[in-house]
Amino acid sequence: MPTLDRITIYPIKSLDGVDVAEARVLSSGALENDRRWRLIDMEGRVVNAKRTPVFHAIRAEFALDERLVSLSIDPAAITAAAIPGIDRLQHLGHDSFHLVPGEKGPCGWLSEALGCGELLLEERAEGGFPDDRDAPGPTLIATASLVEVARWFSFDLAEARRRFRVNLEIGSCDPFWEDTLASPARPNLNPSLADLTADLAGDPYAHLPPPEPQEFSIGQARFRATNMCKRCGVPSRDSTTGAVTAHFRDAFEARRARGLRTDVAAGGWTHLYQLAVNTAILRGDVGGAVLALGISVDAWDA
Repeated sequence: MPTLDRITIYPIKSLDGVDVAEARVLSSGALENDRRWRLIDMEGRVVNAKRTPVFHAIRAEFALDERLVSLSIDPAAITAAAIPGIDRLQHLGHDSFHLVPGEKGPCGWLSEALGCGELLLEERAEGGFPDDRDAPGPTLIATASLVEVARWFSFDLAEARRRFRVNLEIGSCDPFWEDTLASPARPNLNPSLADLTADLAGDPYAHLPPPEPQEFSIGQARFRATNMCKRCGVPSRDSTTGAVTAHFRDAFEARRARGLRTDVAAGGWTHLYQLAVNTAILRGDVGGAVLALGISVDAWDA
């Protein structure tokens, strides 16, 4: 049976994650402290790794009980010189800050490091700042899927984790098991009916509504798989140096096409540059459950 083998939260969007043994599910469906803070510029625009690769050079360590973050520049990023102008950051030392806006917080240090002008730290304790507002629950993937993607590009599992930044890893299941949650295939029709329908319309499922994503539970928490995560340019970069992996998306989609499971209906996907599943808490479930390592994951048809 699939089990929850890893939980990672990302307190400040685009910075390093924190591996935890357990995480409380908020009423929104998000994990407590996940994407709780983000950076914006003085015009209210979000500043993240999609906007500047300098984020890859920043190492962040969190002490969330004390609401502290320690920041430094990774020497490997400066040595690689893959990010334009990265050498200007050599003088930035290792500093700790309270997770608050203003002068006592990390904004000044991050403003200088990122070179995006003056920045503000924005906080949302209940629900954080998910990329997909319609699916604010944790993202989910099989560990075996990350292992397979790492094999495609000859990097290790740790690098795959840092590039794709998924919250929950599921063990004891096959690669791309999570695809079956968000894009389940049609159940088998009676062969004679299928043949007859195919002869008449060319598609044995044309008369049926699209398959619904599956619902699943992790311990006492109940979720719905909403859709696959569409990926941006961030996973194409080395998570430490910011160096771009050549032809990353093209190679990824080609591999994805060859490895699609037969029990997954990917016909509705707009492209194959997708990995991991977005989720939402089931309606009527107010949250409060605690996810802990080792508990089972049970899926059922919606």
